[in-house]
Amino acid sequence: MRNQTIIKSALAIILTGLAVPAFANSMSVPSEEHAAYTVDVPSDWHPKVSKEDETVEATEPDNHVYLSGWVVTKSDVGELKKDLADLLKDSVKSIEGEPTEETIENNGIKFSVLRGHGKDKREGTDVNFMVAIFPAGSGKAGIFYADWDADAPSGIKDKLNSIMNSIKVKG
Repeated sequence: MRNQTIIKSALAIILTGLAVPAFANSMSVPSEEHAAYTVDVPSDWHPKVSKEDETVEATEPDNHVYLSGWVVTKSDVGELKKDLADLLKDSVKSIEGEPTEETIENNGIKFSVLRGHGKDKREGTDVNFMVAIFPAGSGKAGIFYADWDADAPSGIKDKLNSIMNSIKVKG
């Protein structure tokens, strides 16, 4: 009986470790100086801030996932959702079908999350994508975007959810 308890506890610890990135960089979006929000990205995804276009970008080590975060000056989330193709023009060549939408609340933030399928702009491959749009201060909306290969390993979605759940609005 005692051995079963030890085994169950060890398994729970291992599974928790897999779901949460072990080492993460807390990235400020759009920059450290003007942070509207932060997001924790696994350090082995090599997150970087582009001061030129004020984005945070990262790619999963096996190149199955690309993510990006930025801020726009529109605060009308409904307007942003209507123009999804324009919002994703730098990442997705085409959107296939109608994306699904859900509202998720986490860390006191109400995210409007759109999920769909399309063609990757860089490689032309089939990808799944999600874009979360959320209030990020007066007159600002935060955008968190991720796309992943249609044949990516099954644990990728859990990692992306963990990263999205780390978002915290500043100020």
